[in-house]
Amino acid sequence: HEQTYLRRPRRAPTEHRNPNPRPPCKEEGGMPRSRALALAASLAALVLAHSVLAHRHLSQAEDATRMEPPTTDDTLTSYLSRAGDFELFLRALRHFGLDRPLDGKDKKKICVPSGPAPPCYFYYCPPAPCEWVPERKNVSLVAEDGPFTVLAFNDEAMRALLSSWIPDLSLERVFKSAHLSARLEDALLYHIVKGASVTTTDMAAADAAAFTVVRSARSDEKKSGADLALFPDMDGGVIRIHEDCVDKAPLGAEHGCLVQAGWGKCTEPWMSDDGNPNPSFRPWGFCELSCRKCECDSDKCAKTIEQGDLAVTKTNVTVHVLSGAIRPPRRFEVPFPVPPPPPPPPPPPPPPPPVYVWNPQTHRREVMAVWNETTQSYETPADPTEGASEPSYSFDYQWNEESGQYDYVMVHKHGN
Repeated sequence: HEQTYLRRPRRAPTEHRNPNPRPPCKEEGGMPRSRALALAASLAALVLAHSVLAHRHLSQAEDATRMEPPTTDDTLTSYLSRAGDFELFLRALRHFGLDRPLDGKDKKKICVPSGPAPPCYFYYCPPAPCEWVPERKNVSLVAEDGPFTVLAFNDEAMRALLSSWIPDLSLERVFKSAHLSARLEDALLYHIVKGASVTTTDMAAADAAAFTVVRSARSDEKKSGADLALFPDMDGGVIRIHEDCVDKAPLGAEHGCLVQAGWGKCTEPWMSDDGNPNPSFRPWGFCELSCRKCECDSDKCAKTIEQGDLAVTKTNVTVHVLSGAIRPPRRFEVPFPVPPPPPPPPPPPPPPPPVYVWNPQTHRREVMAVWNETTQSYETPADPTEGASEPSYSFDYQWNEESGQYDYVMVHKHGN
C-alpha cells in the first residue's frame, strides 16, 4: 500500500505574534551574555588551576634539585651515586684514582706475578703465583691527606666544561687523550681541598668587600693558580667563586707575591701596570690574590654554591654542589731568590808527619814509617842500608860554621 505523507500547513502570522521577533540580548560580538559569562568563568577557573598546577610543579622541581643529606653509612661515591646526575663526575674520579682517597681507602692493590705458572692438570690450569702490591699509578691524593672538601658538579656542568674545550667532546674521548686527561685531572683537583673541612660559614667569614682564600689540591710550590677565591654575596645569600683571581709576580722580582704582600709592597708603583714598564696584562695588575685586588663584578665570578655543607661523616668529607664546573685559572711561575753560591771546600788536611826513630847503629834519627795518601795508612820505607856490609865507624874533626870551631864527630862509612 502506498503511504501518503501529509505536509503540515504553515501557521499564518497573527497580530499578537511579531513577524520579526527580536533575538535575545547580545554583546557587540554577537554572543549571548549568559554564555559569555559562563565562558569567562570557565576560562578564569582554567587559568587559576593552571597557575596552581604550575606552582606545584615548580615547587616539586625545586625540591627535586635539593639533595637529601648523607647518611652515616654513606661515602662520597655512594652518596653521589644515590643522588643521581653525578655519573660523569664519579667516572672521572674513578679514572684518575681520586675516588679511593676520598672514600677513605688506600691505593688499589694489583696482583703482580712472582713466579712461573704451575703445570696444568687435565682440564684445570692453576694461576701463576702473584703478590698483591699497591698500584703504581701516580695518584695526587692519599687517604691521609684528609679531611677533604669537594666542590661537586652534575653531568650537565661536566658536558659544558668539556664542550668549552672542544665542541661535543665526550668523556670517553678525553680518557683516550693524554693531554685532555691531564687537563681534566687538573680541573678535578681544583675542585678538591685537602687537609681542611671548609663550610659555608667559613667561606662567609669575610666581609662584603673581601673574600676568603682556600688552597686546592692543585697546589704547586713553583706555580700559582691553586687558590680558590670565595666571595660571600651578602645580598643574594650565596657564595660566589672567582675563576680568574691569581697571582702573577712582576718580571724580574726575586720573591713571590705572598712575600711581597707580607712586606707591604702591594701599594708600590711597580706593582701596578701604570708604574711598571713590563705590564702584567691582568685585570688588576700584579699579585691580585695576595694583595686582595680581585673583585666579583664580571662573568668570571658567576659560579655559585647551590647547596652546601653536605657532611659525609664516615670519611670526613664536606660536599658543596656547584651551579657549574670551575675553570682553573692560568698558572704563573713563582720567583724564588737565587741561593748564594756554596762556600769553597776546605783545604785538605796536611799529611801526617813521618815517624822517626833513633838508630843506635848509625847514631842518628831515621824515618821508620811514612804516610801513604793512596792507602791512607803508614808504611815502612825501604831500608837504604839493606844489603850493605857491616858499617865501620871512625871519628874526625869537622869545622862547624855555626859555632866557629872544630867538632869531634863520628863519621859513618859503609863497607871497607
